[in-house]
Amino acid sequence: MHQRLSSFAILAVTASVALAASTPAGASGGHIAKLAPPVIHEPFTPMPCSGKPGNRSTLQEEGCAEQQILHSDTQIDALNQKIFNALHTTSARRDLLAGHRAWLAYRKSYCLSVSDVFQGGTLAGVVDADCVATVNGQHVTNLKTFLKDLTSNGG
Repeated sequence: MHQRLSSFAILAVTASVALAASTPAGASGGHIAKLAPPVIHEPFTPMPCSGKPGNRSTLQEEGCAEQQILHSDTQIDALNQKIFNALHTTSARRDLLAGHRAWLAYRKSYCLSVSDVFQGGTLAGVVDADCVATVNGQHVTNLKTFLKDLTSNGG
């Protein structure tokens, strides 16, 4: 009898976990969260960009790169909103959101890898921030092309 209860308990827990895993993220009580355009939330508190180019400390260089990141984040967010609004199906919008999350994960991993060369040194933060600013700039270009293609083909 004890063996049957244990098997039943395991089966019940497994079914509960499977049910929870099949529920969309953000859904609760049968209510699915409304899809919205992605927005970037940076994990850093931005430092100011100060000093003259070529004569900045590493902290000043990092601050300048952070300001570039925030500027390009604004561009990315605006482009993503336009693209999101031009997509007319829920599946297309979900694909955009999944792509954005994947791109953010790539950006983080790639730039951390690039900065690992200077791990533990003062240049690591500058290299990481410069990398993020560069990758953001490339992404802005890609999103502009995506939006142009999307809108020129009737959405």
